[in-house]
Parts: sequence; C-alpha cells; structure tokens
Amino acid sequence: MFLRSHLLSRTCTVALVLGLPAAASAQATAPGRADAANAAVVAIDTGELVLDVGAARGVHDGDLVELWRPVRLRHPVTGQMLVDRFRIGTLRLTQVRSALSLAVIEGAVSRPPTVGDVVVLAARPREQPTVTAEPSPGSTPAPAPSVNPSLAPGDPDGQALGDLMSTLAGSDPASRTMAYETFVRAHPKSRFVKVLREEVAALRAPPEAPPQKNHSWSSPKLERVRAGEPQQFAVELDAQFVGAVVHVRRKGTAAYRSLPMASLGPRYWAATLPGDAMTDAGMEYFVEGVPKETPAIALIGSAEEPRAVEVDALPGSARPPGTLAQVTLQSEYASFNTKRANDYVWQTEGSVGWRLQDRGIRAVRSGFGILRGQGGSLKDLDELNKDSTAVGLTYGYIEAEVTLSSSTSLIARPILGLRDNGITGGAQGFIRIGNDLRTNLSIGGEILGSVGQRGIVQLDWRTVPRVPIVLRTEVTTQPASSGDVGARAIAQVGYQLTNELVLAVRGSYQGRTINHAGPGAGLAASYQW
Repeated sequence: MFLRSHLLSRTCTVALVLGLPAAASAQATAPGRADAANAAVVAIDTGELVLDVGAARGVHDGDLVELWRPVRLRHPVTGQMLVDRFRIGTLRLTQVRSALSLAVIEGAVSRPPTVGDVVVLAARPREQPTVTAEPSPGSTPAPAPSVNPSLAPGDPDGQALGDLMSTLAGSDPASRTMAYETFVRAHPKSRFVKVLREEVAALRAPPEAPPQKNHSWSSPKLERVRAGEPQQFAVELDAQFVGAVVHVRRKGTAAYRSLPMASLGPRYWAATLPGDAMTDAGMEYFVEGVPKETPAIALIGSAEEPRAVEVDALPGSARPPGTLAQVTLQSEYASFNTKRANDYVWQTEGSVGWRLQDRGIRAVRSGFGILRGQGGSLKDLDELNKDSTAVGLTYGYIEAEVTLSSSTSLIARPILGLRDNGITGGAQGFIRIGNDLRTNLSIGGEILGSVGQRGIVQLDWRTVPRVPIVLRTEVTTQPASSGDVGARAIAQVGYQLTNELVLAVRGSYQGRTINHAGPGAGLAASYQW
C-alpha cells in the first residue's frame, strides 16, 4: 500500500510540474479510491457476472472493464485500518441493460471473481478540439492535429510527456519505471529529464517500513534451569496488553507447548514452565503479548529465533559434563513363606562406580555383598516339615558396561565369594536397552555359587521429575538352590532430595506356590557427584 501511495503522490508531482491533468486521472483510476466510474459485482449466475452498471453509465455490449479485489484489514502491529484493492483480471460486457449488465471473464484471472469485487470502467477518450481554417479555393480541408488542451501551443516536450502520461494511467510501478527511462533516453535534452530521473529513483527505492509501536517489557534472565524441575517465570508488559502466552519446547524438537500466562496484577504475567521440557539437550522459549484488538505480538524471542536456556543435569534425569562418580547402598528382606518363616533371603549390597562416557567403556563399578537366608525344597519344607538349610555368602565383584550403540550396552560382572565351607564364584550379565541416565530396560541373569540362579528383567523409569522408579521381575531358585523355582515382583520408588542424593524404598512379593509366598521390603540410597 505504501508503494501505491508513494507512486500516486509522485505521479501527482509530475503532473503539477507539467501542468497536465494526469494527477486527477491517476486518482480517478488508482486502486483503493471509489469514484463514479466504478461498479461492483452484485451476483454470479452460471458463469456470468452481474454488474450494477448499465447503459445510463455510457457502456455498451463488448466493452472491456477491469476487475479488482477490495481488501480491508487491520495492521497486526500498528492497529491501523488498511484499505486497498488489487487487479485480478478483465471482463467483457455481453449484455448491457439500463441498470445492470452481464459480463464474462476475458483472458486469465489471478483468482476467481466473487460478489463484492470492484469493476473499474475504462475511461472514455476526451474529445479533442479541432482547428478549422478557410480552405483555399479548390482545395480539400485537412483535419486539424489533436493537441493537449492543457499545454501551450508549440511545446513538443510537453506534448510528448503528456502523451506518455496518458498511456501510463493505471499501470504498475515497474512499467512506469521502464517508460520513464525510455523517454529519458529518447529525449535527453527535454527539460523534464531531471524530474523523470528522480521519479525512477523513487520508484526503485525500497518501500519504507510501516511505523512500529514501542512495546516495553521486562523479565528475569532465564539462563539456567534444573533438569525435570518446573520453573516459575514472570514478565512485566505494557498496560496495553490484556494477556501473554509463553511457548516452550525441548531443544531439538519442532513443536512448542503454548502456556497462557496468569495475571499477577496490573502489568505482570506469570506461568509455570513444565519440568518435562527441561532435558539435558536444553530448553527454548519465546513470549507473546496479546493487545486489546490486534493479534499476539512476539516480544521475547520468536518462533523462528527462540531464547535458549541451559539445563543443569540431575542424577537419573540428565547427563552432566565430565565423569560421574556414584556410591550406592541397598538392603532388602524377602520372604518366600510367611507361614513358617523358613524360606527367606536378606541381602545387603554396596558399590562405587565411575561413569566415563557414552562410547566404548561407559562405566566401571566395584562392590560387595552380604547374603544370608534359609531355604529348601517345597517337599522338604511343606510336606516333610524338615528344617530349612541355612545359606550364607559374602562376596565382592567388579563390573564393566560397554556400549554397542547409542541405545544398547552390555554389562558383565564376575563375582567371587566366601561361604562357610570355602570359596565360591558366580557371574551376572545384562543387556541394557536405552541410556543408563534415562529410562532404560535391562534383561539378564545371575549365577551365584550354592545360592542359586535367577533371571531378571528391570525397567528404570526416569520420566517423573525427581522421582526415579524401578520395576523389576525375577524368576529364581535362590536362596538355597533347591531346584524349586519362585517368582518375584519388585517396585522401588526414590526421591531426589538434592542434586546429588537420592533415597528410595522398595516393596516386593514373592512365592513358589500360592500357599508358599510372602512380602518383602527394603531401602536404598545413592550419592552422585
């Protein structure tokens, strides 16, 4: 719209310099101005357009008219109402009546016509005055040449430019620019060369940007957040805003989550950023203010260029930089037969480990364990009522975790233990699917000297902020390697007290038959730095 307005004003300037009626002509036919030469599409009937113009307006069958699309909208930034129209094609009148006319599309159109489109009638050529002279005897009178009535006689420069301006009525800026340049080359000594060169420079200049409203806002610097922790966020905006929206996403993802901000009083708006958007990859956000009458305006960042926030890693939720060291301690009692308390295991285990990287050797760990219990076969314990066999083992181990890919690793643990009658050994092995610092699944088993064997499936669930969860199932012959298989279901829920310390409680239920079963419980703690 600015370009059209600028073009119109510059055209009027040329017309005033020349003393031509071009300004009035340009305004009469310029898009966006209503005048007596305009009509409109009032209906569309089986491909023909009905126009509210008839013979009384001086049109005839076969006349060509221009079809324009009116546009009226409010500027999303300034709030100014913008009114303009754009040419979409040409129509030919097929039947002209006294008040209405039928028309069809002539040639190509940029978009289908619709009711309400503006019709601009072709300007009628002005009658040119003629000069008559007394013919000489015996001669035929010659027609007088046509002249522009606004020009002084004997002004070829003015006549030439007047003719040019008449042909450019309603033309686009590019056509005007080329026409002015052609005229300057053809008439280098014309007194209008300077002003036409100025017109060319003005037409080629980029349009000025629309005026912007100044919006003031302030917000706390959101540079670092903790992984998995919800974050309170507030901004101060101008009184002209009636709302605010903050958009957040995990860094590296495409979609934003839009959170309307609540009012804390005049000018202040706040929202709680969700903890699941805070991951080790980082978090991105931007804020929009909602004015009273216009669409939302991006004030802090934008969808294309959001603000980036670093996320501090927490144990079990994200990977901090450098090497991780961790100390763990857990103890558990599990009863397989609460009726007689003759089939149970009490196991305490501690470890210290170092997590190195996500390629090659991921981690190394070393630990110890103490296992005490009683057990036996179901026949001996439940049918023959024999005494149970006591089991005792104190053991140590080393463990290594080796990555096979970004989401798969192998864990191997050789075990060496002491029992009452000598030395025994064992081993434990797992395949881990997923990263050990995020949700992952481990599948494996254990052979432990004279204690027995067990198969293990364990899910480490790390999606709840500050609450690591372990779900585990076992199929086992422990604690007395009796040959009778039992099953265990274990659930452990932890809570992250600080960035380094996690405490957890464990509950279980296990049994070898429906009448030979019982519960279990335990505690665990881990410290990481």
